This record gives sequence, C-alpha cells and structure tokens, in this order.
Amino acid sequence: MNIYQKIAINISNFIDELNNDETFKKENPNISAKEYVSIQTGIKIKRLNNIIKGVAKTRIYEVHRIAVVLGIEITDLIKDIE
Repeated sequence: MNIYQKIAINISNFIDELNNDETFKKENPNISAKEYVSIQTGIKIKRLNNIIKGVAKTRIYEVHRIAVVLGIEITDLIKDIE
C-alpha cells in the first residue's frame, strides 16, 4: 500500500467518524461531513472524492488543510491502517 492509499483510507475513516458524530449533526443539520470538509478546506468536492478514492495524488497542503478541519494531526492521516 502506498502513501496516497493510506491517506485516502484515513481521510475516509475520519470523515465517517465526523459524519456519525451527534454534535456535528446538531451543529450542521443539512450538510454531510464530506461537504463540510470540502467547504472548510476550499478543496472542491470532486477533488476530495478523488482523493478519498485514491485516484488523485494528495498534495501536502491539502493534507494539512484536511487535518486542521478534522482537528487531527497530519501524522494521523499518514499512519498505517490497523
């Protein structure tokens, strides 16, 4: 598994966690977590989908923006999947 695949899987997992978070749902009732991340990072939804699918190679500034919006460290997006 290469680094882009690891990042894609980890981003997907963290977005799923955010989507299932009750606090997030109450604060943002009419928006999905993926749309929220897209808006907050300035990364278009099509690009974000391609990153999550592993089709697009993720740029370091995109990884940083996504980590900031999700409230996690960049290393959390790069670590091996358990």
